[in-house]
Amino acid sequence: MSWAPAEVLVLEDEPEQAEALAGAIRQTRLDPLVAANPRQALSLLRYHHPVLALVDLDMSKAEYTGRTVNEVLACLETAHGSCVVMVYSANAETIEQQAKVFAIHAGALFQSKRDGEAALIKRINRLLSARYGDLMIHNGGSTIHVPSGQRWPHRVLASLVMASRTGKTVFLNDSDTRAVRRTRVWLEQVGSVVQVRNIGPREYDLISLAAIDGDDTATSI
Repeated sequence: MSWAPAEVLVLEDEPEQAEALAGAIRQTRLDPLVAANPRQALSLLRYHHPVLALVDLDMSKAEYTGRTVNEVLACLETAHGSCVVMVYSANAETIEQQAKVFAIHAGALFQSKRDGEAALIKRINRLLSARYGDLMIHNGGSTIHVPSGQRWPHRVLASLVMASRTGKTVFLNDSDTRAVRRTRVWLEQVGSVVQVRNIGPREYDLISLAAIDGDDTATSI
């Protein structure tokens, strides 16, 4: 299977913060897709399939284009079910804000801007190096089977590792469900303790059959 770096969408209207986030993403050898407003984000999502989307809810400095952050979240929910979504704003920790986001994207993660840029970047790095069972996301967005050192390049497994590590599931389109079948074969070939579980129509997560250093359970990262 061919390999190319996985991508991360960054919707951020402040240029300095956008560049800081893009720099953190490049350090993990993933490709940042930077959008300064919702219209640009929606345009990128027509042609790209990011494994992670970082969505700033506070678009006060963005050029008005007639498109909204809610439309971006809705697109991620309906057309990019394998993408892990993290939204951040000054009031991301409030029940009211989270309820509004959950009404559009039920699987979103939250990060408060009040915690500062360093905390946001630290959490991004934790997501992009997440470990589940004997699998770990590697630089570039591939996934390593730690005991054997073998690498699986398809972005869907990285998405599953991130989502399962945070107690979430992913919803896959037809092409990605075909990738899941190939992924299951690879996991069997390398002898992984992790399996891909089909929960419902197009809904998947990972399950670990054995504890690996106590790190096989879902944890908020």
